[in-house]
Amino acid sequence: MFWKGPVFTKDGFRNRTINLENCEVVEGFDGEEDGIIVPLFRNCHTHLGDTLARDTVPKDLSLEKLVGPGGWKHKWLEKNNIEDSVVAGMKEIISSGTGLILDFREGGKEGLNVFDNIEYPGTAILLGRPKNGEELPGKNAGISSLKDVVNSSDLATAARKKGGLVGIHHSENEREDIDALINLAPDFVVHMCHASDDDLEKVKDAGISVVVCPRSNEYFGNIPPLEKMIDLGMDIGFGTDNGMLCSVNMLEEIRFIREKFSSIGLDSILSIACFGLDDMFNKDGTSTYSNLEQSGWILLSRVEEDEYESVFDTKSEILGVRWRN
Repeated sequence: MFWKGPVFTKDGFRNRTINLENCEVVEGFDGEEDGIIVPLFRNCHTHLGDTLARDTVPKDLSLEKLVGPGGWKHKWLEKNNIEDSVVAGMKEIISSGTGLILDFREGGKEGLNVFDNIEYPGTAILLGRPKNGEELPGKNAGISSLKDVVNSSDLATAARKKGGLVGIHHSENEREDIDALINLAPDFVVHMCHASDDDLEKVKDAGISVVVCPRSNEYFGNIPPLEKMIDLGMDIGFGTDNGMLCSVNMLEEIRFIREKFSSIGLDSILSIACFGLDDMFNKDGTSTYSNLEQSGWILLSRVEEDEYESVFDTKSEILGVRWRN
């Protein structure tokens, strides 16, 4: 079986044929197209554990009271079945053609173990958080903030010794000390809504990647400086953040971004959604994430003559998903 049509690449759309049995890609095609084909999306920041809280989130709580230490979210996590909640989020991930997630896991080692019985045909990178003074669970560190976590440096060191990634939230609701972040030297930082231009330049110069979550940020009245990040040539990824605040559907995220950041080209938005954090993943030159020959694919219905407009049109539907071999 084959899919034929315009395939989105780092050089824009190119007419190609994809052999669905072995994912071999050849130039051009004969006959009618099947639709518009894009690589599997990357959701570079999720909290899937609170997905099932979506219908019960209290209105008008501040960010700190909702998701901060001891906040409403953490009390909800203590009282509910986290595996059921993660499964609900994963169903959205899979049905929307997302082939890579970076999930910040609460709950220590038990929080990481939730994924042991969950089948996911994509790649899940889990960033752990210690519980009750324990050591870092797993090999990756997902730090809530420098303000909340006094031993951030120890966690980052532990992750690096294990060959893991270090991610941290920063300047989400207010500007935070950028020099402290640079000294921590994480692999990526999430949000940066209140970062100054100078902050962003320092992050770029330090080789730190950045993930923005515009729908989640808007919930709290925050706006990431995405245009400036793109102008600086930063290594950027998109995320959906807390499952209780919005869906983990990346099509919905990029369509929202299109409306809120009208000055950014659709090619740039789609590139970040499909190839986000390439620099981070490919630091050692061995990453397969950047290799389209090994990528999975999404087939979208064509509803507009222009391929980009069609992808971002809410009437376009996912016709099929081909996962990586």
